[in-house]
Amino acid sequence: MNLNLKPFLFFFFFCTVLYTKPIFSQQLDGGVFGAPVVKFSSMAGQNAILAGGRFGWVIDSSIVLGGGIYAMESRVKTNIVDPVSGQDVLLNFNCGGIELEYIFFPGNFIHASADMFIAGAGTTYGVSNKGVPHSSYFSQNLLLFEPQLNIEFNIVKWFHFDTGVSYRICIPPGTDSFDDTGGISLHDIQGYSVLFTFKFGEF
Repeated sequence: MNLNLKPFLFFFFFCTVLYTKPIFSQQLDGGVFGAPVVKFSSMAGQNAILAGGRFGWVIDSSIVLGGGIYAMESRVKTNIVDPVSGQDVLLNFNCGGIELEYIFFPGNFIHASADMFIAGAGTTYGVSNKGVPHSSYFSQNLLLFEPQLNIEFNIVKWFHFDTGVSYRICIPPGTDSFDDTGGISLHDIQGYSVLFTFKFGEF
């Protein structure tokens, strides 16, 4: 998945937060929300922040069907120095897919939820300054499964706040194998995340 998702994030939130309620409220039995999400994790033994967002359709206040997209915002170095530019080669990570969530005791001010994020993901390698001559690097596609447990706070009717813990599991698709470019192994891109979700909508 050699995609740069960052340019699409603003458009994503604009559509989900401002337009999903009038579009879906008359057609679907349930509420909707759009949510910026920040995940604090590690990649290759280095601190990593993944930012993005999700949207969801809430059925009977408990079942959430939706999707999300995330991109790593941190500079994660590999063990490679680009021989042409002399720059450190950086690891990039993007993912996007469906999110399925079940909310326990949704009527309570503080309650819990369980979430499963199933996505396509991709790692790419490159240098930070692409304006100078540099080597070309390939990308790798992955399947991602990320179970998650949350505590949710019903702040007001139109705003809920979640904090939780997830575990990122990455698998090469089909018969593909993972290329440990720059000393980055499959184990290095898996791991725990602490996340914060800001849900805006009526549900």
